[in-house]
Amino acid sequence: MTADEALQFLREHQPLPPTREIDEAVLRRFDEVRRFFAAHADDRSVPLLLNSFGEGDGHGVYPLVEDAILKHPESVVVPALLQALGNPAGSVRYWGAQMASNYRRPELVAPLLDLLRKGSVDERMAAVTALEAIGTPESLNGLRAALDGDIQIEVKELIRDALGL
Repeated sequence: MTADEALQFLREHQPLPPTREIDEAVLRRFDEVRRFFAAHADDRSVPLLLNSFGEGDGHGVYPLVEDAILKHPESVVVPALLQALGNPAGSVRYWGAQMASNYRRPELVAPLLDLLRKGSVDERMAAVTALEAIGTPESLNGLRAALDGDIQIEVKELIRDALGL
């Protein structure tokens, strides 16, 4: 596999089909691409990888994408995360929030707080975890403010745990 072939595959799968519908051959190829970029870091892959997540966990492959992402400097990853957090696909936003937990960057706070206000339960839970990890006064104050909002009880419980309440 070449970098160009791997990049082309990712361009064609933005995002991948939901896990319950994904063809085994497509998922196998995605895993090959993920492993290729984990071994051969290429900055061009970062936004494509972050925007490739379909609904679900890709039969366990999606969490492994982090290995490829972590090979890159924050200066490459954070702009791609900002893009992923604003993606129309909830699955991309969810996995973007998951990945954001690795980056304690203040510019991630506003889109994560937006996700906390408007996202699905899973997106909100991932946003709470990332905001806790970022740990700035703005992120922690945003978590406190969310307790007064109209959000699911399990999200409120996670926020209370994150804040030590």
